[in-house]
Amino acid sequence: MFERRANRNARLPARILQAVWLLLLAFGAATQTAKAQVPSYSARYQIENRGRIVGMTEFEVSHDERRDVYTFSSRSRARGLLRLFDRRIALERSDFIVEDGRIRPLEYRFEDGLRKDDSRLHMVFDWGTSVVTVDSARGVIEFDLSPGVLDRGAMQVALMRDIETNGRPGPYTVIGEEDLSTYDFVRRDDAEITTPAGTFTTQRFLQQRDGSSRSTLVWVVPELRYLPAAIEQYRDGELNTRMVLESVEGLGTDGDGP
Repeated sequence: MFERRANRNARLPARILQAVWLLLLAFGAATQTAKAQVPSYSARYQIENRGRIVGMTEFEVSHDERRDVYTFSSRSRARGLLRLFDRRIALERSDFIVEDGRIRPLEYRFEDGLRKDDSRLHMVFDWGTSVVTVDSARGVIEFDLSPGVLDRGAMQVALMRDIETNGRPGPYTVIGEEDLSTYDFVRRDDAEITTPAGTFTTQRFLQQRDGSSRSTLVWVVPELRYLPAAIEQYRDGELNTRMVLESVEGLGTDGDGP
């Protein structure tokens, strides 16, 4: 049972950063039952909105062997002419462990680059007391913590591992500033996709919540440990925002991945 202990309003990020977050909700918070090892890698994506390249985001997964703690981090910023008006860099970091085959987040931080209090988000997961504390500009909220819940930063790691170990993603439970959402995925046909990083044969999964006008199509690459090659968000059936893989290091591409 995941119970909200307080109620606060939360301000949405700026337009480009909001688009990245909406796309990342496709990645979810899966329960894992097999491999405990998480591959290290770095990947760069270009962000397209209605056919125009409006930004870029970089993902990286690293491992601190001494503490046996993994870190997912991302950096997002505007690109092209938009960068003349919006020079901020959004930073995201999620520290987590893998325990009994399950990803367990420890701490999550997000800053959208405005250097203001209303742009911050900080989560601390206490698995001993089963409580997660969410600290934002709107106040501090505590939630009862259930197994399988992840923060946004660990979503991609969970999705990749879930497909690799279980053959499909989801269902996923994702915690936000003041509530949680549950997502499930439906397998679509396999398809070939050409990106700046190359041409890949992918598995496709469609995510949509009942009653929502938004849906998300994820293209994952088996040869890259199910890293997404593209993520497409649709509203009322029309393509709105797209993330496309530009480059990747690790995951078997250069011999550095585990």
